[in-house]
Amino acid sequence: MATTIIAQPQVLMPAYNPIKYIIDNTDKNEPGFRYIFTIYPAAGSHIPANVVAQYRVLPVFSTGYGEQDISRLMQSLVTWNFTTGQVNESWYQYDIDLGYEFIDNILYTDDLAPDGLNTLIEYTAHGFIVGDQIVITQADGGVANPALEGLHTVITVDNANQFTVNVLWSTITDDTINGTVTYADQRKTQVLDDELIEDQEVFNGAYSLGIYAQGAFPSAEYLGTLDPSYALTSLTNPNDSFAVAASITDNIFYLMCRVYSGVEYTLQYYDSQGNAIGTDSPYNPTDGLYNFPVNTATHSITEDFFITIKADDFAGTEFTYYFSYDNRCAINEDILYYLDRMGSWQSFNFQLKTYEKGQISREMYNQHVDGQVVSNEWEYSSDAMGSRTYNINVSNTLDLNTNWMNQYNANRFQELLTSPQVFYYNGTDYRACTIDSTSFENFRQRNKNLIKQSVTIKLALNTPING
Repeated sequence: MATTIIAQPQVLMPAYNPIKYIIDNTDKNEPGFRYIFTIYPAAGSHIPANVVAQYRVLPVFSTGYGEQDISRLMQSLVTWNFTTGQVNESWYQYDIDLGYEFIDNILYTDDLAPDGLNTLIEYTAHGFIVGDQIVITQADGGVANPALEGLHTVITVDNANQFTVNVLWSTITDDTINGTVTYADQRKTQVLDDELIEDQEVFNGAYSLGIYAQGAFPSAEYLGTLDPSYALTSLTNPNDSFAVAASITDNIFYLMCRVYSGVEYTLQYYDSQGNAIGTDSPYNPTDGLYNFPVNTATHSITEDFFITIKADDFAGTEFTYYFSYDNRCAINEDILYYLDRMGSWQSFNFQLKTYEKGQISREMYNQHVDGQVVSNEWEYSSDAMGSRTYNINVSNTLDLNTNWMNQYNANRFQELLTSPQVFYYNGTDYRACTIDSTSFENFRQRNKNLIKQSVTIKLALNTPING
């Protein structure tokens, strides 16, 4: 094989991080050379009808390597689903063929020779047949043998190592000039599957170590093929008892995990002393991603707790996520659910005053007023209308206010502000909304002991108004 893999992404990757393949090839100096990256659905036939995308890439100037980042493609193949259960919309498996192509050519270095009246060229296994249209480019640009430069026809093939072109031998003045021969139609040698990487996976997430560094994604910790995997969530890594997300009775967290067919999963609730306080029925998902609901109302939990998700046939220690139960008196119990960076759904409580506002826009025009005649005198009628309103739109916004929070939940709040998918819950219904904020300040407890935040949301659907 001519292709060598220099670098490749982890088996499981967030779609919104770079997913870069880097390869090398021994033929990269051939004319018209391109690296070819072909993406197929996993476990499918690698035929043209199944191609998801194909990229032809020039060698990088400094290294000669072929580099291709397919993250933009993968982002278009995954999405979100605000629900519990199987969420394979957020997951995609693919294979990638690594290949190359270049323009067919030979570089002859043996001296030219006569073949009757015409010119013979020698090259081991040249591959040309009688009638082929070829282009000859000489090392000196055709200065010594101008008649041999350019487009010609193969008129005889003496054997696999010799062929004759329609150039009179009498025009050759220097038979030692080297040259390159290519097909006139620029036909190519193409190998699409010189190397193959199978069963790669992406999910609807973006991994980061914070605002300062993106960091390498630890794929093995989330695949869970040997031990129970971490949930695909931006909640701080498992087993950190200082990373406590605030929860109330109506809160639900959907923790997305990589799951496998034929494996039974159990979600277990424990109080802060480690006593079991609830178990969700075993889950039996299919291969892919699954949203496990962390729901205090299911087990009437009114205290601090932590959860574990255990795969029965896996060895090792299951991961743990901690939650604090917020039992402070609330003016409102509004909740925003948001898609976190890694594809799970988190919730945030807004327990202080909520203010509802509306913005109204009107479109109007001046119309003719007919009026009426009374006692031979024209006057306006009582329902005369000169300015007519023909289009009214109203959009509703809500100003929500959090209760006092610690540093960890203050960090979660800024992720809420930047989430692309948010739902508002008022105790009865879920409503899609958008965050109006265009900037934020992430308060730090060392600067401000008491942290409280506000956010303005706009409902995604406007109230319809009749005309």
